Amino acid sequence: MKKNTKQPCVMVCVTQQESCSRLIEAGARIAREENLPLSVISVFKESNGMNANNGGVLENLFGCAQKYNASMNVYFNDSPALVIAVAAKKNHAATLVTGFPAEGSSGFIARIHEILPELPITMVDSNSNEYKIIQYDREELEEARRLSASSVH
Repeated sequence: MKKNTKQPCVMVCVTQQESCSRLIEAGARIAREENLPLSVISVFKESNGMNANNGGVLENLFGCAQKYNASMNVYFNDSPALVIAVAAKKNHAATLVTGFPAEGSSGFIARIHEILPELPITMVDSNSNEYKIIQYDREELEEARRLSASSVH
Protein backbone atom coordinates (compact mmCIF):
# COMPACT_ATOMS: atom_id res chain seq x y z
CA MET A 1 0.00 0.00 0.00
CA LYS A 2 1.33 3.41 -0.98
CA LYS A 3 1.65 5.94 1.84
CA ASN A 4 0.36 9.45 1.19
CA THR A 5 3.21 11.73 2.19
CA LYS A 6 1.92 14.96 0.70
CA GLN A 7 2.84 17.95 2.84
CA PRO A 8 -0.04 19.81 4.51
CA CYS A 9 -0.81 23.32 3.29
CA VAL A 10 -2.68 26.45 4.24
CA MET A 11 -5.65 26.76 1.87
CA VAL A 12 -7.25 30.13 1.13
CA CYS A 13 -10.77 30.24 -0.29
CA VAL A 14 -11.43 33.32 -2.43
CA THR A 15 -14.42 34.61 -4.34
CA GLN A 16 -14.51 36.83 -7.40
CA GLN A 17 -13.89 39.99 -5.36
CA GLU A 18 -10.78 42.14 -5.49
CA SER A 19 -10.91 42.49 -1.68
CA CYS A 20 -10.05 38.79 -1.35
CA SER A 21 -6.38 39.70 -1.68
CA ARG A 22 -6.50 40.33 2.10
CA LEU A 23 -7.40 36.65 2.53
CA ILE A 24 -4.39 35.56 0.49
CA GLU A 25 -2.19 37.88 2.56
CA ALA A 26 -3.57 36.43 5.82
CA GLY A 27 -3.08 32.90 4.49
CA ALA A 28 0.51 33.73 3.49
CA ARG A 29 1.24 34.97 7.01
CA ILE A 30 -0.21 31.79 8.56
CA ALA A 31 1.67 29.60 6.05
CA ARG A 32 4.92 31.43 6.87
CA GLU A 33 4.32 30.99 10.63
CA GLU A 34 3.56 27.28 10.21
CA ASN A 35 6.26 26.75 7.56
CA LEU A 36 3.71 25.35 5.09
CA PRO A 37 3.01 25.95 1.41
CA LEU A 38 0.09 28.17 0.43
CA SER A 39 -2.75 27.12 -1.86
CA VAL A 40 -5.59 29.32 -3.14
CA ILE A 41 -8.93 27.99 -4.34
CA SER A 42 -12.03 29.55 -5.87
CA VAL A 43 -15.29 27.87 -6.82
CA PHE A 44 -17.67 29.48 -9.30
CA LYS A 45 -21.23 28.27 -9.40
CA GLU A 46 -21.42 26.32 -12.64
CA SER A 47 -24.96 27.57 -13.25
CA ASN A 48 -23.73 31.20 -13.17
CA GLY A 49 -20.90 30.68 -15.63
CA MET A 50 -18.01 33.10 -16.02
CA ASN A 51 -17.95 36.67 -17.28
CA ALA A 52 -15.23 39.14 -18.25
CA ASN A 53 -15.37 40.99 -14.90
CA ASN A 54 -14.78 37.76 -12.97
CA GLY A 55 -11.85 36.93 -15.23
CA GLY A 56 -10.15 40.24 -14.53
CA VAL A 57 -10.59 39.90 -10.77
CA LEU A 58 -9.34 36.32 -10.83
CA GLU A 59 -6.30 37.40 -12.82
CA ASN A 60 -5.48 39.96 -10.11
CA LEU A 61 -6.01 37.36 -7.35
CA PHE A 62 -3.81 34.93 -9.28
CA GLY A 63 -1.11 37.62 -9.35
CA CYS A 64 -1.48 38.07 -5.59
CA ALA A 65 -1.18 34.29 -5.09
CA GLN A 66 1.96 34.22 -7.25
CA LYS A 67 3.46 36.98 -5.10
CA TYR A 68 3.36 34.48 -2.20
CA ASN A 69 4.41 31.47 -4.32
CA ALA A 70 0.95 29.95 -3.95
CA SER A 71 -0.78 27.62 -6.34
CA MET A 72 -4.29 28.68 -7.39
CA ASN A 73 -7.10 26.43 -8.58
CA VAL A 74 -10.48 27.49 -9.95
CA TYR A 75 -13.42 25.09 -10.08
CA PHE A 76 -16.91 25.31 -11.53
CA ASN A 77 -19.53 23.51 -9.46
CA ASP A 78 -22.92 24.28 -7.93
CA SER A 79 -21.87 22.82 -4.55
CA PRO A 80 -18.94 25.07 -3.60
CA ALA A 81 -18.77 24.00 0.06
CA LEU A 82 -18.46 20.36 -0.95
CA VAL A 83 -15.77 21.15 -3.56
CA ILE A 84 -13.79 23.15 -0.98
CA ALA A 85 -14.11 20.37 1.62
CA VAL A 86 -12.96 17.70 -0.85
CA ALA A 87 -10.05 19.85 -2.06
CA ALA A 88 -9.06 20.63 1.55
CA LYS A 89 -9.04 16.94 2.43
CA LYS A 90 -7.25 15.91 -0.77
CA ASN A 91 -4.59 18.61 -0.34
CA HIS A 92 -4.14 17.95 3.39
CA ALA A 93 -5.13 21.48 4.38
CA ALA A 94 -3.88 22.27 7.86
CA THR A 95 -5.96 25.47 7.97
CA LEU A 96 -8.65 26.95 5.73
CA VAL A 97 -8.75 30.73 5.40
CA THR A 98 -12.03 32.36 4.32
CA GLY A 99 -13.75 35.71 4.43
CA PHE A 100 -16.02 36.55 7.34
CA PRO A 101 -19.66 35.78 6.49
CA ALA A 102 -22.05 38.69 6.22
CA GLU A 103 -25.36 38.73 8.01
CA GLY A 104 -27.79 36.49 6.16
CA SER A 105 -24.98 34.52 4.50
CA SER A 106 -25.52 31.21 2.72
CA GLY A 107 -24.03 29.07 5.48
CA PHE A 108 -21.05 28.16 3.27
CA ILE A 109 -18.51 28.13 6.12
CA ALA A 110 -20.84 26.25 8.45
CA ARG A 111 -21.29 23.53 5.80
CA ILE A 112 -17.53 23.14 5.38
CA HIS A 113 -17.14 22.97 9.17
CA GLU A 114 -19.88 20.34 9.34
CA ILE A 115 -18.19 18.20 6.67
CA LEU A 116 -14.69 18.62 8.14
CA PRO A 117 -15.10 19.49 11.84
CA GLU A 118 -11.42 18.76 12.50
CA LEU A 119 -10.25 21.40 9.98
CA PRO A 120 -9.31 24.69 11.63
CA ILE A 121 -10.93 27.63 9.84
CA THR A 122 -9.69 31.20 10.07
CA MET A 123 -12.18 33.84 8.93
CA VAL A 124 -10.87 37.27 7.98
CA ASP A 125 -13.18 40.29 8.13
CA SER A 126 -13.04 43.42 5.98
CA ASN A 127 -10.60 45.03 8.46
CA SER A 128 -8.28 42.00 8.30
CA ASN A 129 -9.22 40.90 11.82
CA GLU A 130 -9.01 37.11 12.18
CA TYR A 131 -11.53 34.82 13.87
CA LYS A 132 -11.01 31.10 14.44
CA ILE A 133 -13.62 28.37 14.34
CA ILE A 134 -12.82 25.82 16.98
CA GLN A 135 -12.79 22.13 16.25
CA TYR A 136 -15.43 19.94 17.75
CA ASP A 137 -15.86 16.25 18.36
CA ARG A 138 -18.87 14.71 16.58
CA GLU A 139 -19.69 12.53 19.60
CA GLU A 140 -19.71 15.56 21.91
CA LEU A 141 -21.95 17.38 19.45
CA GLU A 142 -24.44 14.50 19.37
CA GLU A 143 -24.40 14.33 23.18
CA ALA A 144 -25.06 18.09 23.37
CA ARG A 145 -27.96 17.74 20.95
CA ARG A 146 -29.56 15.12 23.21
CA LEU A 147 -29.46 17.46 26.19
CA SER A 148 -32.67 19.23 27.00
CA ALA A 149 -32.94 22.62 28.67
CA SER A 150 -34.24 20.95 31.84
CA SER A 151 -31.17 18.70 32.07
CA VAL A 152 -28.79 21.66 32.34
CA HIS A 153 -28.41 22.87 35.91
